[in-house]
Amino acid sequence: MDALMRLLELVRRELEAEDAHLRLGGREPNDPRELVSEIRPGCRLVVRFAEPPADPGQARERLAELTAAFNGTVTNAVELLDTTLARAPTGEALTDVLADLRDATGATVALVIDRQSPVLWGCSDPALELRDRPSAQRLAEAIARMRRDGLDPVQASIAHDGPPPTGALHALRRAERAQPGAASILVAAVAALARLADDPAPQEHLPQGDEPGFVSKGFGGLYEVVLVFTRSFSPLRVEGVMRRALPVVERHVLELPPLDPTPKGGRVVPLHRD
Repeated sequence: MDALMRLLELVRRELEAEDAHLRLGGREPNDPRELVSEIRPGCRLVVRFAEPPADPGQARERLAELTAAFNGTVTNAVELLDTTLARAPTGEALTDVLADLRDATGATVALVIDRQSPVLWGCSDPALELRDRPSAQRLAEAIARMRRDGLDPVQASIAHDGPPPTGALHALRRAERAQPGAASILVAAVAALARLADDPAPQEHLPQGDEPGFVSKGFGGLYEVVLVFTRSFSPLRVEGVMRRALPVVERHVLELPPLDPTPKGGRVVPLHRD
């Protein structure tokens, strides 16, 4: 999207316009202050002038040249928007289901991980901004270093003094700003994921001191739901709730469209294994 924003600014500057933007849907504009270049049906690059251009034909020709020259940038941005818009309702539904599962079991956070890729398919708390297990592992290691240095990561995340935060502290403060209490949830989540990375088989552990507890249960042959706990829980009760919830979670995971991992390579697709 950064490339698209740079292109829109270039178009605005080159045509000495007031504004340049993409417009999805809507009627064909008939304002003489606006010039339009159609990217594809229903998607237009619109340039708006403070006053109608003195030579509309020349301005329209220049706009067409710029659109053609940067067609790949515009097309990629539109495809990204399509993917984001298509994914949002399903992704939000999975988030809601995981939040319900979290609340029903008394967990701190609920996650869906993939046994065969680093992708995190879902999280009950989007403020954590957990995207994949390798980045969660690095964050867990950074938090462990903070503790070894005598810092409480949660307390440091809510402090307002000192230089601008970087690394783990920046991630914790960003989560805390988005959702009060999210820093402590993030600390617990990445610690549980790091422990699962050492022993990936579905399992359960009770909380011990600063170490969170968790329960993980597989479904669909490829995935696991992970419930993270920072207080004691009843494994039998959690097992019953998870058993009832797993078919719903599985349905929402399998409805997710493919993800393009970073760096870009092959697409990661939710699969059902019989």
